[in-house]
Amino acid sequence: MTLRLAALYAAITLLLAYPLSIHPATHVVSAAPDTDLFVWTLAWDAHAFVGNPLDIFNANIYAPQTLTLAYSETLIGSALVAAPVLWATGNPVLAMNVAALLASVLCGLGTCWLARRLGVSRHGAVIAGIVFAFSPPRFLRLDQLHLVAMQWIPFALAAFHGYLQTDRRRDLRLTALFFTLAVLSSGHGAVFLSLALLLVFAWHVTVDGGRLDVVRRVRDLGWRGGLLAALVLASMVPYFIIQREMGLRRTLEDWAVPAISFLASPARLWAALLSLFPDAQVNETAGAYLFPGVLPIALAFAAFAWPSRGGAETRPGFRHPRWCYLVLTLLAFWLAAGPPLGVWPFVYWLPGLNFIRAPNRFVLLAIAGLAVLAGFGFDRLIAALPSVTRRRGLLAMVVGGALVAEFAAMPLGTEPYAVEIPAIDRWLARHAATTGPLTIAEVPLPDSRDLNRRERRQTLFMLHSTAHWQKTVHGYSGIRPPQHEALYRALLRFPDDDSVARLQALGVTHVVVHSDLYAPDEWLEVNARLTAFTPRLRFLHEEAGGRVYAVARASPAG
Repeated sequence: MTLRLAALYAAITLLLAYPLSIHPATHVVSAAPDTDLFVWTLAWDAHAFVGNPLDIFNANIYAPQTLTLAYSETLIGSALVAAPVLWATGNPVLAMNVAALLASVLCGLGTCWLARRLGVSRHGAVIAGIVFAFSPPRFLRLDQLHLVAMQWIPFALAAFHGYLQTDRRRDLRLTALFFTLAVLSSGHGAVFLSLALLLVFAWHVTVDGGRLDVVRRVRDLGWRGGLLAALVLASMVPYFIIQREMGLRRTLEDWAVPAISFLASPARLWAALLSLFPDAQVNETAGAYLFPGVLPIALAFAAFAWPSRGGAETRPGFRHPRWCYLVLTLLAFWLAAGPPLGVWPFVYWLPGLNFIRAPNRFVLLAIAGLAVLAGFGFDRLIAALPSVTRRRGLLAMVVGGALVAEFAAMPLGTEPYAVEIPAIDRWLARHAATTGPLTIAEVPLPDSRDLNRRERRQTLFMLHSTAHWQKTVHGYSGIRPPQHEALYRALLRFPDDDSVARLQALGVTHVVVHSDLYAPDEWLEVNARLTAFTPRLRFLHEEAGGRVYAVARASPAG
């Protein structure tokens, strides 16, 4: 059964991801700085796995800063999937796309398991899996790996419900395992899952008659659970250190998206319907695509509007889990909502929540809850229509097909993408193998008001560093150290006294000068200045549009 379900969700993934699904090695949904960052991050994780996994947070960017992997999402959980692909093929683009696409298959399987644990029928559970895996607000984030990788949320909830129902220690330890994977895969997913687990446990204790019994539950985790808890804490410590050192605090600036965003979706059928109301300008003015679909909402409504005739209705009144998941869904939508109804200004400072930059992303958690309700709703519809009960499988196929049709937005827009390493950076890898660790800067940097262009140059140099994995002063992330900003401005004038002195002060040992990235007239001027700086910049090597210069050590003060 699991293999057939996996095949079903894989087939839907390949269909809805077209044409990315037939060009995963050469195309991406968006060739943006964030894509470069994800490719670099997965490559760094794979490198650290076999190099020095205990030092994984000390990534090679933003030298001489430390713990720089914690400047953004670590993607370690996704790298567990991506790394074998990268090692086998050497293609980081394929590795990233495989991780993103596989996340959808796992989202479907996990939600199906969760729905079954809650008493949803087999067919209703398949419907629930389709909703969470392929609803546009989650599925169409294939270019945001940290947000598409929500697969461990339903797996952890399913295991946790199993533990609360049976007190099996194995289920609690599985919960801890899936929670750990969620933390390692996505900080956002970790926050969403933490909120969901707390709500489920509170519902179990206050509504379902369960016992708090914290001591016994901690004992049930055992030493395996303790090890997983230690791993979670170890992965969080660098974030708290960076938050303190950098003074990182989320603010309420631009926290909300227009309310119309909750009706926005690029799905073809929904876009066609919106086109009947051209003055509304829904998709054109939305800040994000947050509409989960008409059918999921209708099915969730059926979970409460139709009377029960057995089936999933195993517990009376508010003890039925659909009420728990209704609260979870509404709470998540409330956290995602903007003014005047949004609650975010009152809670954004809480631990965990203060890591979330855009609260509208709580819609991903809301869709997980909505998916469970859709499964219950399907069962109630079947139970209310005795004439079709025997054709449950056929009706599930019709509803599932209708959901896929409603969610479809293919062909997705894609762009050609490849990581191309200059020969001069590959030479640095060989040079470092004989001389020892290096700290590298690369020029030129664009002097432009176009922030995207400036960031793409930084991420380009980050990708160059995957050839040698030496320390580099370049970086792009959710945090920009003030020292890095000052160095960027100085390198715009490289080489001059200030830029070279800053490089020396930061311990930079080598500068890569990409002559092919300069305009011809600009290169003539830069080349002349390089000659003038010969005592401090010693020429080492040149090939294929690039040069390497060794930076002299700074003279001792005094």
